[in-house]
Amino acid sequence: MQPPQKQKQAVDSDAVERLGGELATLVGADWHRRDYGVAVSGGPDSMALLWLMASLLPGQVRAATVDHGLRSGSAEEARMVAAFCAREHIPHATLTPDRPIAGSLQAAARTARYDLLDGWRREQGIDFIVTAHHADDQLETMIMRLNRSSGVGGLASIRARNGQVLRPLLGWRRAELRAIVEGNDIPFVDDPSNVDPAYDRTRVRALLAATPWLDPDSLAASAAYLAEAERSLIAAVAMLWRDRAVTD
Repeated sequence: MQPPQKQKQAVDSDAVERLGGELATLVGADWHRRDYGVAVSGGPDSMALLWLMASLLPGQVRAATVDHGLRSGSAEEARMVAAFCAREHIPHATLTPDRPIAGSLQAAARTARYDLLDGWRREQGIDFIVTAHHADDQLETMIMRLNRSSGVGGLASIRARNGQVLRPLLGWRRAELRAIVEGNDIPFVDDPSNVDPAYDRTRVRALLAATPWLDPDSLAASAAYLAEAERSLIAAVAMLWRDRAVTD
């Protein structure tokens, strides 16, 4: 049984090293001196990210779970994450909004989630929040925005870095992350909303599952190119405004 165990450790080491490379690209040469807060829902993606981050940077990682209280099982999921963090000696906080979610449910919940995470980051003196968005999420987002006639900015989809929020897994696949948690006996839960056809993303996910020739890795790369194009356009516009201010 020893050879399979050695093989699993080698794969895990490669994954941890790969994550370090992604953080170096997003943060810079001093990435390993920073403190990070991981947004953890309890799903396989975020649990894999937490395990990788804690393995890569022990003592420099905290975790936070946002419980909107929108589902009956959400509190139990937050407790599961807290128990795992206690076992692994990772500081953990459960964050709850101070008012009920109103309006467009998913959009309002997302806004509240990032507000809570950023407030927690500031309170804890953490440099960056890290989320587990991956290549499959990027593909789903891109398809949804194509369907809404989005332009360059919209089709850039999920940004690898947005201020103090980092998404280092945009080049990783959902199946890779699930294999990490299953291969290392890491607890996780499958959010039932991920299979609820009431949500646009769930319907797009089902459509993509039935269209295997679409390559999430290639489309994730295209989204990155579009994000770069948007940055270039913004810089060009800023330069034109500066030039005009000088000549006026």
